Amino acid sequence: MLTIAYVLSALQLLALASPSPAPSSIGVKRVSLTRRQAHNSTAPADIQRITQRIGSTLAKYDVGFDSFSKNSGKPHPLSNNDASNITKRAEGTAYLSPDDNALWTGVMCAGTPLSPFIVGFDTGSASLLLVSSTCTSSDCQGQRLYNPSDSSTSVDRKQKFNLKVTDSETVTGNQYADTVRVAGLEATDQVLGAASSYPKNFNTYSFRPDGRMGMAYQSISAYKAPSFPQNLVSQGVTTEPVFAFRMGTGCELNIGGLDHSAYTGDLVYTPVTTKGFWQVNLDAVQANNKRSVGRVSAIIDTGSPLIIGDRQNVDKLYATIPGSRALSNGLYSVPCDSIPTVRITVSGSAFDINPDLFNQGPVSEGSSQCVGGIVSGPQSKPPQRFWSIGDVFLQNVYSVFDVGNNRVGFGRLV
Repeated sequence: MLTIAYVLSALQLLALASPSPAPSSIGVKRVSLTRRQAHNSTAPADIQRITQRIGSTLAKYDVGFDSFSKNSGKPHPLSNNDASNITKRAEGTAYLSPDDNALWTGVMCAGTPLSPFIVGFDTGSASLLLVSSTCTSSDCQGQRLYNPSDSSTSVDRKQKFNLKVTDSETVTGNQYADTVRVAGLEATDQVLGAASSYPKNFNTYSFRPDGRMGMAYQSISAYKAPSFPQNLVSQGVTTEPVFAFRMGTGCELNIGGLDHSAYTGDLVYTPVTTKGFWQVNLDAVQANNKRSVGRVSAIIDTGSPLIIGDRQNVDKLYATIPGSRALSNGLYSVPCDSIPTVRITVSGSAFDINPDLFNQGPVSEGSSQCVGGIVSGPQSKPPQRFWSIGDVFLQNVYSVFDVGNNRVGFGRLV
């Protein structure tokens, strides 16, 4: 059964299916973004779901680390090099999760003729994954299916993929190359995975996107293939080799240019340190003007609703917040009546997190303690050495991903 969100998004197909103009006249293209589950700082926090999101995000990175190692022949700099930890983070899932309600989704089209899919746009991965028409189990129900036989431009790569998403479950399927279009911008020979099997219980929730579009670098692709943004640039489709997200009011993805009306002042750029994830260095993280965390590596991830840090530094951060408490599973709480202002500094410029976005809701009904939006990953040996910057921060800024110059930029929202 189609959801209202799907129907509304699919109405954009008329615009998406229009002929692509010449690159010189393309300019910025816009994709309206929606999210099934809106942020609500007054409802009790769903501790189990937050814990699952920590696990699924870190497991996704482990898959990326594994792909980086296979594709480049060397370990990723952020990986702890412990193969036994790959995809063993809590009980999370990697590329897919039954709780993908938190993803920012929009319409993508694939094939000839074009077929619309609702996908999560994810800068924390690099593979495009859809559900295959060969998947007949109940766990694939409710998704729009990719059928290569329906597309005259689909090419079977004769390669399988097998993504381990928990200790005991995998997503498997075949790789294809096909035409993919987003907001009128078309990439040919885009490699995608069509999943013929899903883990059990993926129909637990009433809505999931049809797939996920990874927007990071080829080196972490499970298919060893360029991501959609990379193909747009290499094929000369875009006017500018950039894409950007505005996740506050008027949520949208911009491709091929920037919406200069979305931010005020100058954009602040910082270089990508390793071309795999959108990985950069943060200068500092502090709460209530009390600096506690110095320079750290971070993955900028539109596919994560949280900020996840290493245990040692996150402990330091909360130690500067009066009344804060460490909870279980890497969660922390702060007094609901004095939510701190957390500040992240990038390339010498400080960006504040709205306290309402930092606040994930009361620990329980009627509690005076609220769960904080910065959490820590599970303890491991060697320990996690990086941060993940998701929605808790990204909803406060205009985020620019510059494929041509390998850098990330942030602007203050209007």
